Amino acid sequence: MIPFGSIYLILLFNTKIQLKEDVDELGVGASVIGELPLIGEDDSKIFQNPKDRNTLAESFRILTSNVNYLLPQNTGSTDGKVILSTSSIKGEGKSFVALNMSLALSSLDRKVLLIGADLRNPQLHKYLGMEKTEEGLTSYLHNTNFDWKKAILNKFEHLPKHDTLLTGLIPPNATQLLSNGNFEKIISAAKKEYDYIVIDTAPTLLVTDTLLLSKYADTVIYVCRSNYTEKEIFNFPKELIKDGKIKNVGLVINAVGANSRYDYGYSYKYGYSYNYGYGYGYGSTNED
Repeated sequence: MIPFGSIYLILLFNTKIQLKEDVDELGVGASVIGELPLIGEDDSKIFQNPKDRNTLAESFRILTSNVNYLLPQNTGSTDGKVILSTSSIKGEGKSFVALNMSLALSSLDRKVLLIGADLRNPQLHKYLGMEKTEEGLTSYLHNTNFDWKKAILNKFEHLPKHDTLLTGLIPPNATQLLSNGNFEKIISAAKKEYDYIVIDTAPTLLVTDTLLLSKYADTVIYVCRSNYTEKEIFNFPKELIKDGKIKNVGLVINAVGANSRYDYGYSYKYGYSYNYGYGYGYGSTNED
């Protein structure tokens, strides 16, 4: 009875989501469309080849298949579909999901553009081995005379139809840049050339940037992390969905199987340096 009692008490006082069932019980107002397994420290963190048959590749193939069911069908338009990836707080893996989801879509022989629109603390450049000072989205948002197509990167040999537009220099006025109308212009232009546009944005609980961009999205992929995301936090996306601030939402649970020490194994960190006052200041030095 002692081990059974111990397990019962651990589960009783556990305030973090673990599996799909935990999220379903919260009644967020959106379905879980993907559960991504914890990737080992020595395993690849990037879907780099359409022929890959590892756990990472297969899990993202399932996810992209479910995402396509969320996207509007038979609209009569030939424009590309816009997919927005976000989360509630730092450390849940939204950039990891955005990158690999865009690569999995590209493996279907589709033209895909990944845009780094987290202007506060971009992470995509680390995956591509680039410097944060590379010109990108912010250069165009600041000055439409900047040719954003010249800043496009194609870094994956086996996925030639996958392009990336990095964030660029971090601006002091992110919200103003995202709301000045130039982001809409770049999305409109990209939809004419690409089958999918995947946008990596800032966490919704920390800043309002994502809500400014959600109106351009055909679907929103909302990422949480197993054994990391507090159940209480789901009250926030629940209200966003209820109020219609984000629509056509699919939930993704990242790092399923993670232990209580948060040994997630992803090779990048988050570091928002703002005091938002929501009481979720994890302040952890663990990697995202």
